[in-house]
Amino acid sequence: MAVPRPPRVVPGEASESDSEPELLVETAGEAPGAGLKVPGEASETEEEEEEEEEQRPKTPPVPAEEPAAVWGGGPSLLQQRLREGTGRLRGAVGSALRQSYGSAARSLGGLGGALGRAQVTAAAAAHCLRLARRDLRAVADTIDIVTACHLLPDIRGQL
Repeated sequence: MAVPRPPRVVPGEASESDSEPELLVETAGEAPGAGLKVPGEASETEEEEEEEEEQRPKTPPVPAEEPAAVWGGGPSLLQQRLREGTGRLRGAVGSALRQSYGSAARSLGGLGGALGRAQVTAAAAAHCLRLARRDLRAVADTIDIVTACHLLPDIRGQL
């Protein structure tokens, strides 16, 4: 039958509490505490910390969305309420965006139609002005012909 061994205490290590006596247990032929790592012991230098980090297996981080997987069991009431609130908020934001973009698209469509009508009206007005200018030139030419003609009697003198 194996005899239970008392816990091994590394020399120079502080006790956990003031009431805990410091024990020094040596085994035959071993130097006490030589190269021994005590679990939970703070590293004495930064190099030891870096070595420990390199030796530790990398564990993937737990996603923030799955805290129930960490604690075990289903989602809490708070998590359910947060999920429901998030869903309602997403729906409200989506609806507001659809309404604002829809009204902006309708406004732009209306403005596009008004701009098209204004362009047609401007083109028609420009055409009418070209016709009026042509008619005015024809009238001016006719007046020049009449005033330049000496065959007609002078009507200015009779008035």
